[in-house]
Order: sequence, then structure tokens, then C-alpha cells
Amino acid sequence: MSEETDDKAKQATAMAGTVAGAMSGARLLSGVVPIPFVGPVVGAVVGGVVGSEVGRRLGKAVIDGGERLCEDSTSPSS
Repeated sequence: MSEETDDKAKQATAMAGTVAGAMSGARLLSGVVPIPFVGPVVGAVVGGVVGSEVGRRLGKAVIDGGERLCEDSTSPSS
């Protein structure tokens, strides 16, 4: 897999993690922080940061695992 494709895949998983984290964080903190607007915004920011990092790491793990599987399945047996 090329470096450019690898970077794009990591960016996509980080973005997906950001969106999912922001949505779930906003929902969680809106019930915890009773101040209107503050809970969802803080939850979205925190959830977005955490979700982005999780997405980036998960994406890297999936990409690296997929590459390794392809290499192992195409290389001749020792």
C-alpha cells in the first residue's frame, strides 16, 4: 500500500472517530452538565479529541494488519 493511500485511510478513520466521539460526547455530557449549551459543546470537544485518536490508532492497526495478512498469504512458504 502506498504512503499516500495509507495517510488517506488514517485521515478517514480519524475523521470517523472525531464525528462519532463528538456525537457521543455531546449526548453524554448534555445529561451530566445541566448548563444549556456548555455540556454538549464540552462533550463534543472532548469526545472529538478522544474519538480522533482512537480512530487513528484503530485505522493504523487495521491497515497494518491487512498489509501483513496480504504479505503472509502471497509470500512463499518457508
